[in-house]
Amino acid sequence: MLLPVVGDALINLIPQKPPFVLIDALVKISELDCQTSFTVPENHVLCNKDTLSAAGLIENMAQTCAAKAGYEYLLADKQIPVGFIGDVRNFVCTKRPLVNQTIITSIHIDNKVFGVSIISGKIELEGEEIASCKMKIFVNEPANIKQTNATQYT
Repeated sequence: MLLPVVGDALINLIPQKPPFVLIDALVKISELDCQTSFTVPENHVLCNKDTLSAAGLIENMAQTCAAKAGYEYLLADKQIPVGFIGDVRNFVCTKRPLVNQTIITSIHIDNKVFGVSIISGKIELEGEEIASCKMKIFVNEPANIKQTNATQYT
């Protein structure tokens, strides 16, 4: 799959669906890093008075991590997992983006143990870092077992 990943191809990588999607494009990906972009739309459910909320910024970082996982699982021909935010630490927000502004979000996988990814995330607006945090994301690994019809014995 070529980068950038946008539209339905991107939506298929993450468990969130409209109107809760907070990424527009998967721009860069490597073993430990991922970058997405997002242009804040009018009337988004996580906007407060024409600005994206702090909760929206945190969810944007989590969805960036989800896009990375979804992309990797898709390339490995595995079922895409669902992740859950388990912990957010050291959240700092110096500015919230306005409607129609585009943010660039980068995450780095600091550690991965037993289905838990510990990430560092940051969001930039026009080259300025406006938000960052550390996050633990728990991944519910799918079984990846193909379902077959069971034969009944009587």
